[in-house]
Amino acid sequence: MPENGVRSTYSQSPFQVLMYDDYGLISTGTAFYYSLDEEWFLITNWHNLSGKHFLSKEALTQSRFPTYVKAKISAYIDDGCSGIKGFVPVGQRIEIYKDYTPTWYEHPTLGSDCDVVAVPLSKPPSCPEFMHNAVNLISSIRIPVKPGNTAFIIGFPKSLSVGFGLPLWKSGYIASEPHYPVKISGDISEIGGLSNGKELPAFYIDSQTREGMSGSPVFASYVGNWDTSDPYKPIDPEDPEFFSRDDVALGENRMEFVGCYSGRIGKDLEGAALGLCWTVDTINEICRSKVIGAHPHVSKAEP
Repeated sequence: MPENGVRSTYSQSPFQVLMYDDYGLISTGTAFYYSLDEEWFLITNWHNLSGKHFLSKEALTQSRFPTYVKAKISAYIDDGCSGIKGFVPVGQRIEIYKDYTPTWYEHPTLGSDCDVVAVPLSKPPSCPEFMHNAVNLISSIRIPVKPGNTAFIIGFPKSLSVGFGLPLWKSGYIASEPHYPVKISGDISEIGGLSNGKELPAFYIDSQTREGMSGSPVFASYVGNWDTSDPYKPIDPEDPEFFSRDDVALGENRMEFVGCYSGRIGKDLEGAALGLCWTVDTINEICRSKVIGAHPHVSKAEP
């Protein structure tokens, strides 16, 4: 770990995305690389690319919608005029439509009601190997992911960055049981949980995030002792072979990628400071199914 330099590889994983139309910049957000079956994907929120709220489908910015984005991916620059020399984030244009068809993949069953999309995109040759690592390849060690775990959302709140364009870390807590989906706009019921409503494959994060962080990777943190081969299996220090095992973490402080953040879900819940973290399984479903997204601004023709 360098004393004068980037001290966490997690800081190097996300990058800022800028959303444009023909009139210029509309908004900013966050994205990251994800690798599955040796393919690489840019992961961000559906609302970043569509310019609409993923549930209400209402316009987010005065009826202006992105026609392309720029991802600020690190590249080597040696510009004598500006004096910039070294690896710095440079906005690289990414087409989000081809022949009026979205270039992103959506969830195979929820479609745009899932606020996560995947754009097939390899790291460009100009990007150094040590920057923008795929979030799921940073560490292979699993941790117990439980309610109350500290969660770090790493992105660009209010478009802020530090140094040569590094993101900020906003902390919070996993605020719901992460194995169980959340239900949006459900009704109070005398039996079980909420009735009706929209069930989403996500869990709640309690954090004071800000615009610009939509699409950020979320990492859960855990400090303590656990079985790294099965983090939910109890460990027994009285076992004669316990201290000879190589799959037990003792007094460790580790992090695990747990999903994609998409911000608070609606005005009625803003006061609760609850945002959604879409699960890793959800991202895997999107990347594996490769279902091309429906155009968010063109109505589907009637048969």
